Amino acid sequence: MIEKNFQRQLFKKELQILEQAWSGLAEGKYEGHEFVEDYKLMVKHYENLLTLTRRIFKISDIQARNLMQRETELKNLLDNAGQGFLTFGRDLRIDREYSVECDKLFGCKINTMNILDLLKSSDQAQNDQFVEVFQGVLGTSDPVIQQQLINKLPSVIKRGERYLSIELKPIPPNHEEDNFLCMLVLTDVTEKRKAEEQVAFLSYHDKLTGLYNRAFIDKWVDEFQPENDFPLSVIMVDLNGLKLANDVFGHLQGDVLLTGLGQVLLKCTRRSDIVARWGGDEFLILLPGTDELACQGVGERIREGCIQRLDLSIELSVSLGSATQKEPTKTIADLFGVAENEMYKDKLQESKDVRRRLIMSVEKKLHIKFFEDPGHVDRVGQLALRLGKAAGLKPGSLVLDNLNLMVRLHDIGKVGIPKEVLGKQTILTDYEWEIMRRHSEIGYRMAQSIDESIVAEAILALRERWDGTGYPRRLKGEQIPLLSRLVGIVDAFDVMTHNRPYRSAYSQEDAISELTKESGTQFDPHLTSILISELLNENQGAG
Repeated sequence: MIEKNFQRQLFKKELQILEQAWSGLAEGKYEGHEFVEDYKLMVKHYENLLTLTRRIFKISDIQARNLMQRETELKNLLDNAGQGFLTFGRDLRIDREYSVECDKLFGCKINTMNILDLLKSSDQAQNDQFVEVFQGVLGTSDPVIQQQLINKLPSVIKRGERYLSIELKPIPPNHEEDNFLCMLVLTDVTEKRKAEEQVAFLSYHDKLTGLYNRAFIDKWVDEFQPENDFPLSVIMVDLNGLKLANDVFGHLQGDVLLTGLGQVLLKCTRRSDIVARWGGDEFLILLPGTDELACQGVGERIREGCIQRLDLSIELSVSLGSATQKEPTKTIADLFGVAENEMYKDKLQESKDVRRRLIMSVEKKLHIKFFEDPGHVDRVGQLALRLGKAAGLKPGSLVLDNLNLMVRLHDIGKVGIPKEVLGKQTILTDYEWEIMRRHSEIGYRMAQSIDESIVAEAILALRERWDGTGYPRRLKGEQIPLLSRLVGIVDAFDVMTHNRPYRSAYSQEDAISELTKESGTQFDPHLTSILISELLNENQGAG
């Protein structure tokens, strides 16, 4: 209906003329005129001509609409293809862009810009190549020569922070008056390129530390050129305490330790040296052109660098082994083997001492980071020693030695408790108590890691109660290790008589009253009686 009305408006005058002609003939206005028949025939032909013209117009209009629809569909397709399409001629100026992606890729309107300016980079050789190829392709109609020139183009170029793939397509003219054009298809491949670079990086690098990995070392050994690298030194490095960090603080903190050691190793070596994560907690350093004395110097710098890292969850400690080869008399694998054996010797000689130092470094961190009272351990130690001797423990005995270590480590598991729970100023919720109770298990694992199984069992049972209602195993009476009972009662007394985040200190009289009340329920009644006697005798002596 709209179309018919449109045509009526378009052919309004012609239709009026036709209607007037037929009306005059129908009224007999020209009756008897000698040309009336000719006039009728002419009007008929005019009507036919007008009908045919209207039909042609209708067909043309439909074709135009179809053409516009196809053009719109094609533009939508190109706009959503994620590619930029543009053409340029012999003047190298862009005469048309076919998709909105062009503006997105370059961040500006590019129409009429010179294609060489658009693709210009800091690589002058590449810029010259564009000139040669574009002018050459537009200057010849030979498709073979054109393709040879196109093959010289780089498949990917970098512009700013983007990587663009480029594809050049010659467009020969269809008619004599048409210009010879080239179409350039541009695709943003930045994400793909970064992913490829990441894959390539991870092929020869450790994901966690960013150091080289074992695959790179294997490649380096295969490509090794003896004449350039001797004397050659190798250092094997083993990170001490990784399992302890993983068990106590979680694997994220263990990863922080590994990353920290990687940073130390890079800082202590030259750019020409190769630092790799050999696997797990082991690292390998290749020192080309380094003799034995210089290699020892690197090892000393590494140990000193570890000591200076005070920002980690536990002390950064390593075992080292090195080997030097003055000339190519044996394979590199043999050199690695010597360094590895030396590293294990170093680890065995100091293993227990190293683990003990690591535990003590954690104890220090407990006082600093979690604001634990550093005097608590000393006070508990002195009172526990008095109680132990009063209970019949012999000076110099293994039990007393273990008691001393137990006192040092009895709270060590708290380092694995979140700070907001450990230092909370108000009473803990049930859920927070569940978290807090884990410290005995954490302390147990830490003592086990330094081969102190007796102390570990005592730490685990520290929160057991004489009546069997404690945790974690509900041990009862003398099922609870003696060390646990001794330290447990002394620890409770010291906690009661000193300020805590959630309450003020008790007087000694009130604390003794609390011990008496809990004797036989929370505490060993025999040890409670001895401790109270010791405390009362101390007061009398002071009086």
